[in-house]
Amino acid sequence: MPYDQMSDEALLERIGRCDRAALAALYDRYAAAVMAVATLVTGQRAAAEAVVEQLFWSVWRGEIAAGGRVRHHLMLGARQLARGRVAFPLGG
Repeated sequence: MPYDQMSDEALLERIGRCDRAALAALYDRYAAAVMAVATLVTGQRAAAEAVVEQLFWSVWRGEIAAGGRVRHHLMLGARQLARGRVAFPLGG
């Protein structure tokens, strides 16, 4: 089965076996959405790009939960990482 037709869970399973093509397929599927979330939170393209990179490295290291909610975990992870990159003004 082609990677672009595999479920998120199947891709994660293959990523767990160091399958780079599976990571590329997951990246192609979700990178734009992750970038959008990170850009909305940080307001900075460079910071958002760093969030995307960091998040997909964490996927490669197996630090994302599976179980049918991969998109949810990626979007939540993007938000959390992006919030960590925002400098909030004092009192705000």
